[in-house]
Amino acid sequence: MGNNRLILSAFSGKNSEGEPISKIGELSGLGSIIGIIAAILGFLIGVPLVPLTAIPWEITKIAPFTWVFGNSDYHNVAIAAFMALLGMGLLLQTYGSRDTRGRIGSMLGASFLIAFISALVVAGYAIIGFGDITYFADISVYLRILYLLGMLFVLAWQVTAIFYIDSSVTWIGFLAGMLNGLFIPFLALGQALGSTFTYSAYILLATGQFMTLVYWWSPHSTLRQFARSPDKAKFAFGVSGFLTFIIGAVAVFVGPLERYTEGTLVWKPWSAVVIGQEGDAATTYLTNPLLVYALLASMFFWILLAPRLGAKELKAAAIGEDILKGGTKYFALFLIILGFLAASQAGIFVEGITAWGYILVIGVAGPMVLVGAMYTAKTDIITGIPLIIAGVLTMIHPFSIAIFIVVAWIIVIITQFFIMIESYIRGLTGFSQGALSVIVSVLSSAMIVVILLGFLGSGPLALWPVNRWFNISLIPGLSMGVQSSIIIILPFLILMLRNSALTGFAHGRGYTTGGILMGATVLFSMMIPVIAGNVTVTHEANTGAAILLALYAMSMILLISLNLNLSNDVLEKGHDFEGTLIKISTIGQLLFGAFMALVVLFYFSGLPTPDEIALVISLLVSFIVGSEILFIISWSIAGYRLDMLKKGFRFSRIPRSAESLE
Repeated sequence: MGNNRLILSAFSGKNSEGEPISKIGELSGLGSIIGIIAAILGFLIGVPLVPLTAIPWEITKIAPFTWVFGNSDYHNVAIAAFMALLGMGLLLQTYGSRDTRGRIGSMLGASFLIAFISALVVAGYAIIGFGDITYFADISVYLRILYLLGMLFVLAWQVTAIFYIDSSVTWIGFLAGMLNGLFIPFLALGQALGSTFTYSAYILLATGQFMTLVYWWSPHSTLRQFARSPDKAKFAFGVSGFLTFIIGAVAVFVGPLERYTEGTLVWKPWSAVVIGQEGDAATTYLTNPLLVYALLASMFFWILLAPRLGAKELKAAAIGEDILKGGTKYFALFLIILGFLAASQAGIFVEGITAWGYILVIGVAGPMVLVGAMYTAKTDIITGIPLIIAGVLTMIHPFSIAIFIVVAWIIVIITQFFIMIESYIRGLTGFSQGALSVIVSVLSSAMIVVILLGFLGSGPLALWPVNRWFNISLIPGLSMGVQSSIIIILPFLILMLRNSALTGFAHGRGYTTGGILMGATVLFSMMIPVIAGNVTVTHEANTGAAILLALYAMSMILLISLNLNLSNDVLEKGHDFEGTLIKISTIGQLLFGAFMALVVLFYFSGLPTPDEIALVISLLVSFIVGSEILFIISWSIAGYRLDMLKKGFRFSRIPRSAESLE
């Protein structure tokens, strides 16, 4: 059934043959009409009416105490009216969709009830809480609770939008979900950047609610019949990923960019605050939290929308299982929810907001690194590596060189565009690139050798004993103060990329090592902002080296297990010499590693002298360089003998599912 015919059928109640249709939820459609009325009300008022964060307020009189909220005496009333209308619509949709939720077996449908309750609670508190404010301290309490309730509504709202996409096989369901899912990000951008985005948000809401009306009044045949995601849902995942980083580009380019003292353009993380006058506590973030809020809303929608592929798609993609799923997917969503909490509370404009800075950064960067690692674990290097690099760079404190952030973010947008095209043409959400997993692993190990041997040059003696690893004057034309933070993170980033690419070796072979290596690497990445907590560059370098060696030590244990498994697989393929070579070299690394552990414990159990420190560092470098060379040989052999170097893009056309409707 075509889209135009589907719309006519929804309003006439009859199919193309003139026979009555069984509507999905006639009462739920009435809820959509109320949603359209709410969108019209918001458009006429012309200001954001969902309490996200950073709503302007001002105390106008001390005695008697009066204040203005949202540049209007009736802003809280407008919020209450708008949220009450949305709540009424959601109530009807909750009641009218009971049979539908039972028919398709989706837990997403429970979000309608949560969204309804959240909307009514927000509406009630916007009025009641406002009336209880009698002095300055009450304002922060009121805003904290209001923004928290607003956050809960936003989360539930985004899930309801996904319900339409996940349950329908038509473009109507696709548009209903996408338009409603974009409402919150555009509303946040409108509050931060101006009325153009605000009006666009209400237009998206009105159109999206109209599409939900058509959805609810369409026949049951438009619902999916199988547990796997419909084709339109796969494409929606690709589109939402692309739009997420387009929206996120606003948070990257508006606010964080600043000129350093010498004129170099630097990028400050989202945790950076505006420095007030001497003695005054910071009350405002350099980047408007609303911009980060918009990115988080889009990212939550994107990751939660990750589709469930069928057996045919999984075989064609050569990935064996869904890329975003299970505990890692929900951990990414958990980090985003923490980011939501931080972004909502960061816009209160009172003392103490700086406590949310770390969570604000991790809430965005953490899921990016985690999703990137999940892609590389399925041998999708082109999609995963840019996400990891961009996520790590946004965590660097106190600032990073702007051009690196900008280029990394643009590359992420480009790769997400490729995924969007792939999801539309073949219905897949990733690429299988086993050859690139081998190449990136080998090149990353080679870079570790280059850095540890000091081939990139040495830093000042003040960084001893790690000055050979951190040449903070590496980039010509930039001062050491500008480039030191990114140079100190560079070896750690390369090690992360190496570990992430290596998980592809374990993919499809039943090893548990790959998943553990991926998870541990992601958790270590969240320590990057901690490096900035040191007073001087010397302390930063030593802390960076400590985190680097800790990650390497943990990785070494897991890589020994991985290489032993790979050697067994190579032996099973009938390549006795190569398999034995990998196994013997791995056992040698294990013995040398145990010796190094004893050496470190012996010398550092007390207070070592400079000569003893130099000896331990020299032995560590020898051990790591030797290990990396053996790793390069082992992974090259395994990649060749296990046919990974023969695996790249596969462009076989996949037949569309029979349930797809245009």
